[in-house]
Amino acid sequence: MKIVFVSVVLNSHQVGVADRLFDITGGNFRFIETGQTQELDKKGGEDFSSRPYLIKANDKKEELYRLIEEADVMVYGAAPLEYLRHRVKTGKLTFLYSERWLKRGLKNLLSPRLFRQQLFYHLHCHGKPLYALCASAFAAGDFNMLFAFRNKCFKWGYFPPTPEINFNEIACKTKKDTEINILWTGRFISWKHPEMMIGLAKRLQSEGCKYRISMIGDGELRPIIENEALENNLNIKFEGALSNRKVQEIMRRHHIFCFTSDRQEGWGAVLNEAMSNGCCPIASSDAGSTLFLVKDGHNGYTFRQTDDEDFHNKVISIMNNREQLMTLRKSAYDTIHEQWNAITAAGNLVRLSKDLLNNQTPSISEGPCSKAVE
Repeated sequence: MKIVFVSVVLNSHQVGVADRLFDITGGNFRFIETGQTQELDKKGGEDFSSRPYLIKANDKKEELYRLIEEADVMVYGAAPLEYLRHRVKTGKLTFLYSERWLKRGLKNLLSPRLFRQQLFYHLHCHGKPLYALCASAFAAGDFNMLFAFRNKCFKWGYFPPTPEINFNEIACKTKKDTEINILWTGRFISWKHPEMMIGLAKRLQSEGCKYRISMIGDGELRPIIENEALENNLNIKFEGALSNRKVQEIMRRHHIFCFTSDRQEGWGAVLNEAMSNGCCPIASSDAGSTLFLVKDGHNGYTFRQTDDEDFHNKVISIMNNREQLMTLRKSAYDTIHEQWNAITAAGNLVRLSKDLLNNQTPSISEGPCSKAVE
């Protein structure tokens, strides 16, 4: 099977899937990087230019179009529409890889890029083997609202590297901690809602809970949050901006991870990372990754992003039940290491592609490439 993936950049959230697809296909995989060198956002700070399957677009249009035409399967990510236009003409199996289209609600309908994509879809893609890989639990609903990809949506996401660690070792190091260690990490900006950790700390303090909160990252709101924590004598440590390696080391020393973003969080790979390092997530149900990754009472809890009381109660509930907390942490770890990881995602994509190419009912019932609810 020949597979081509077209996107603006090969980054750390996609490279694991790309590496595995190269192996599974016996080298019949290519990743076409369409961004200009100075524009590329290589998340994680790594350089993947030596990957044998990577092709930089530059001026090689004839070669790229040949690869696109010959591939059995193409995945189209954030890239110029011309590549999707050329592929759709072949009538061959294609996946559009996308976060939700309406992060800002109906305001997004004013986006020229979305308008062009919608126009192209409705004029040229109906009845074609074009499916959606949804990198958000809300993408299928957005597509459905815009009369696109109906009954043609599958779960997908971002797949950062999964650490090679042993949960039992993590558990042993944190099991006897007298305080519950709670972590928040991200940019200190409005739609990630770091201020919610101040409210949580005040509630925990008022109820006499033994807690320690760590907040990692920088941003415009950090001085405000830090000052409020100081004025109220809250047990919050501000770590500043750290390397991804250091962030994951810190995750392993914490029991709970709070993910407070609103609907503008398209996915939120930090949730994958926290769960894979043995944190129990308390996650906003508005963020793109939450409803795919977190199952209430099984591997963590979700909360309504606008409901502080719901958030506080979920945290306190599991703080008061150490045995349940350990069970949830282990299940969160297993969710990523056994299902929501790059190796599983790549294998499921190949399996789904074979089902569709052979006109069979898709056979994946859970995880990446299972059916997404519209």
